[in-house]
Amino acid sequence: MSLPSTIDVAFVNQYQAMLYVLSQQQKSKFASRVRNEQVQGESKAFDRLGEAEVEEITTRHPDTPNNEQPHTRRWVVPSNYHTNSYIDKADQVRLIINPQNEYAQNQARALGRHTDDLIITAALGSAATGNTPTTSTVTFQDESRSINGDGTITSLGTLASVKTVADINLAKIESMLRLFHDEDVDEDIPLYWAVSPKSVEDMLQLTQIGSAEYNTVKALAEGKVERFSGFQFFWTTRLTKDAATSTAYRSIAWAQDGIIWGSSYGVESRIDERTDKSYTTQVYSRMNGGAVRMDGDKVHECLNQVA
Repeated sequence: MSLPSTIDVAFVNQYQAMLYVLSQQQKSKFASRVRNEQVQGESKAFDRLGEAEVEEITTRHPDTPNNEQPHTRRWVVPSNYHTNSYIDKADQVRLIINPQNEYAQNQARALGRHTDDLIITAALGSAATGNTPTTSTVTFQDESRSINGDGTITSLGTLASVKTVADINLAKIESMLRLFHDEDVDEDIPLYWAVSPKSVEDMLQLTQIGSAEYNTVKALAEGKVERFSGFQFFWTTRLTKDAATSTAYRSIAWAQDGIIWGSSYGVESRIDERTDKSYTTQVYSRMNGGAVRMDGDKVHECLNQVA
């Protein structure tokens, strides 16, 4: 007589002893590409010096002129940001993994993404300009010329508009480079351009970028645009869309010292045991930082098609 099968009682479930991190931006893409400054206190002023002027000498023994040089100021006002996660003891004993380090790393990634959001907002937003951080501000359109969706260039005081929005193309890239040249931006200062993944796709289809005949520097590396026409390109999913139609991404091009990221300290993480929470493990991360557009002549936007 055959016996009933009981082997199924020995079946087991296998679990991976690790946490799989889902796709996400791993660190700030902007912070290393702007000017970094240490800030102690609630705010920090950065003084600017404009162009000096000269006079022609037309007589002998003329009076010595006094040509005042233009001084202006920008302010960085950092804020504090934090995040926290609890790992309950009752849950931890049931886990095959210890997620403490993964939690801390995940929090650091979140703070890095928030850093990029702060820098993007500062690049295209209002900048504090007065004797104090709250005295006066200047808006982006009053300080920077930009490229409309159709490739035309704006005038000061006019925000870029969608019009007939087009993909990024060679004409837009050349026009952007012209903006920096028109403002006499030092050629030794690195130029960066943050674009959307859609714009990278469009750029890789341009013959002038994809062909080594036109490319005197390395523009393609394993399927991604690196450098072309004076700009170091990188893609980001953090760009905002135009407020009027949401049909164009506000891509940003800037000279490295045109934007300042100021911070009292970078990302800090602590893993502690909370005696007031039944000895729950606390994973806590924080950062301090703020950004400002230092020079509108060195920060410009270009509207590019979303899809």
